[in-house]
Amino acid sequence: MIALWYLLVLAPFVAVPILWWNYRRKVAEREHVASARWGNLASAARTGATVAEDPPQPAPAVQPRYARRERLLDPVQTLLYYLLKNGLPDHEVMPQVGLAQLLDVPGTAGGGERDLRLHGLAQHRVDFVICNKALQPVAAIDLLEHEAPAALTAAPDFKSQCLAQAGIRHLRLVRTALPKRQDVRALVLG
Repeated sequence: MIALWYLLVLAPFVAVPILWWNYRRKVAEREHVASARWGNLASAARTGATVAEDPPQPAPAVQPRYARRERLLDPVQTLLYYLLKNGLPDHEVMPQVGLAQLLDVPGTAGGGERDLRLHGLAQHRVDFVICNKALQPVAAIDLLEHEAPAALTAAPDFKSQCLAQAGIRHLRLVRTALPKRQDVRALVLG
């Protein structure tokens, strides 16, 4: 009977180190997986390739009507998102925002004209919106596929005109020439 009491007293001294070791092992495994994903993401952004996050799941017997996208942002967009988040810690970064959510049509326009303008805004979106902490838009960023000096120097397009009228800075960045981390703040905020 006394041996049973000794075992009960010694059980916490054995169980706690085993639980602590198991916890540390799982944390180290999670950190290893996270660092491997970050390395894949950075190398994919450099090469322009896509990254397979998780192994493909087996196909269900019945095909669903909707499927989850593999990624919300492609590797270059993800890299720019992290550059913006780290370069502007006192601002909020929102990806893939439509102009209809970003801009409002003044109420002075007639009902039909107002609806027409809102429909025109709904057809366009920007890749990133930078907001201050009060969630007021400060800048909008579009990623261009290739450097297009003619498009950048020509008369402003519909998006640029709308954003300029609303007092929101509009930037166009080339996918292959993203800014350096230390230059992000000056580039975005001017």
